[in-house]
Amino acid sequence: MKVFVDVNVFMDFLERRAGWKASLALIQLVRMNKIEGYISALTVPILYFLRARIFSRKKAKEDTRRIIAGFKIVPLSEDLIVKSFEEEKIKDFEDSIQFHSAKISSEALITRNKRDFEAVKFFKP
Repeated sequence: MKVFVDVNVFMDFLERRAGWKASLALIQLVRMNKIEGYISALTVPILYFLRARIFSRKKAKEDTRRIIAGFKIVPLSEDLIVKSFEEEKIKDFEDSIQFHSAKISSEALITRNKRDFEAVKFFKP
């Protein structure tokens, strides 16, 4: 199964927010090759930026590399950006990028922020 993992799943684990153990279990399934995990290219700098606000740049890079290990990265193509700009059902542009990255790569979008994706139906035929 191919799953797209939203950036907030990684943040739950890194910050030990409520539900972080479920996020860790998902990350481990990807690392054990039980499922195929995808992330947006946008996820990488977001994770780095959030970690660098707390830790040194070196540690932020190490943490980011470690947490995304085993995931395939969906590139930010011109087509994906255009579709994200045109998306009217999702209010947040970053969420729109995550959604359209998931649509081209995966069978499911896994997020801890379902509210932002309620207006769109995500499925693969």
